[in-house]
Amino acid sequence: MERHTPKPDPRSARSVELAADMIREQVEALGALAGAVGVPFRRAVDMILAGGDQVIVAGIGKSGLIARKAAATLASTGTPAVFMHPVEGLHGDLGLVSSGSVLIGLSKSGHTDELVKFVGHFRRLGGGVIAVCEAADSPLAELSDVLLQIPARREAGPLALAPTTSTLMMLAVCDALAMALLDARGFDEHQFAKYHPDGSLGRRLLMRASDLMHQGGELPVVKAAATFNDLLLEMTGKRIGMACIVDEEGTLLGVFTDGDLRRLLTRCESPMHLTASQAWRQSRRDPRDTPVRCSTVPPGILAVECLKLMRESEITALIVSEDERRPLGILRLQDLVRAGLG
Repeated sequence: MERHTPKPDPRSARSVELAADMIREQVEALGALAGAVGVPFRRAVDMILAGGDQVIVAGIGKSGLIARKAAATLASTGTPAVFMHPVEGLHGDLGLVSSGSVLIGLSKSGHTDELVKFVGHFRRLGGGVIAVCEAADSPLAELSDVLLQIPARREAGPLALAPTTSTLMMLAVCDALAMALLDARGFDEHQFAKYHPDGSLGRRLLMRASDLMHQGGELPVVKAAATFNDLLLEMTGKRIGMACIVDEEGTLLGVFTDGDLRRLLTRCESPMHLTASQAWRQSRRDPRDTPVRCSTVPPGILAVECLKLMRESEITALIVSEDERRPLGILRLQDLVRAGLG
């Protein structure tokens, strides 16, 4: 079926040119902002580091949306932070504030009534105030201890009314503040992973073999003296495609896989009379060789290390064991891939 392509709308004729002009304007504004960063920025970093309590980030409207993002970025990079709506703050949420709290207030003009009123009440309860706005003579700036002043620039766009360039600069200042604090705290990738346990980095740095292995009732284990039929039933019932062969004391002798089963059936016309141990030994790639004990990994090993080991050894499963003797679980390559590590 032919895909329908809408006809060009005459109103969109200037859209590409307009977009390019907007982006150029915003790049110039960010360049001016970079040139304006100085001593006040360092004072803001020192104030937050010395505060010892969570950072409160506040704003109204579009500035409030930037404040929410700023609080989330700070919190995820080692600086405890929370967004607080100024109006909600004046109706009870100020109960979160302590003398160690630092406030970051965002407002383009610095005259936003709700925010200015909120900052005034915050000063009675909290620590320092950092203002992010354009006007040094605004009420917000006058109430603050540190002013991170953004350059007064025309809002990008045909009407120059909707917050575009101003909110972009606020976002850039807050991101820079979060990264400066991250650097000052020595926040590394391992700490980052703790705050992002389900992200790709978190999984790579935190996930262990014990988190992904098949264990307990899912672990297929057969004693060496068991019958070949018992071996097949265990493999079929657990649906892992392999089984651990153990002696009477539970010590691992080796593993019997689907591939071993196919090899055995080509060599033995009547395998039903074999024990599990005999079936395992006769299914080796070269039955004349002494069977090699299966390699084991401890449950605390990183899952990514297991993946590396499997790829280097060209195998698809590992036995997890605390003492290198008794199997605790089975970790398969497909489990690692399904977890997003492959």
